[in-house]
Amino acid sequence: MDPSIRADPTAATLTVDAGKMLVRSVITSDQPDRSGDVVVPAGLRNAEEFLLNPVVLWAHNRSAVPPIGTCSWLDIQPHRVVAETRFAQSVPFAEDVFRLYEQRVLKGWSIGFIPRKAFRIPHRTGDGLRIDQWDLLEYSAVPIPENPGALTLAIQKGWVKDHTLREWLSGVPDDRGGRWWRAHPADVMQELVC
Repeated sequence: MDPSIRADPTAATLTVDAGKMLVRSVITSDQPDRSGDVVVPAGLRNAEEFLLNPVVLWAHNRSAVPPIGTCSWLDIQPHRVVAETRFAQSVPFAEDVFRLYEQRVLKGWSIGFIPRKAFRIPHRTGDGLRIDQWDLLEYSAVPIPENPGALTLAIQKGWVKDHTLREWLSGVPDDRGGRWWRAHPADVMQELVC
């Protein structure tokens, strides 16, 4: 699981090429998610680095199932990020997921990212974040674009109740340098939020 996960409720499948097993879709937009967080598309800072290893996962799962495809390209637009996903061929699970997008059963996408610069913004459910700069780690095909928000925020706000998950999250690398996140969530948020 990634330091941040954002399932954009406005993300949409734009085109499907059945012959090449390609799906073009919006993977995130500047629309507030259900918890009031906004990820600014133009704030994506590591697109070239991401495209060196452009894995696409199923539901942000890095260990139970293999990646389902790769990202062929990203288009960072003022109000959204569009990606083209090439699903893995001769991999039954990936082919099944592709067919579900082809039939419009699945429509949702979600980004796993590390926030670099963020600001608190008021929201009807409490303070959200406007994430002005961020690094993309992966994006995922998801069955239900629920919105757990940034995991560091989820821990801080008390959303992550399971002790095992909280402990596991404390070992997730929080930067490209591979340092392990060991700080108290409030300390991390103090450094992150201006």
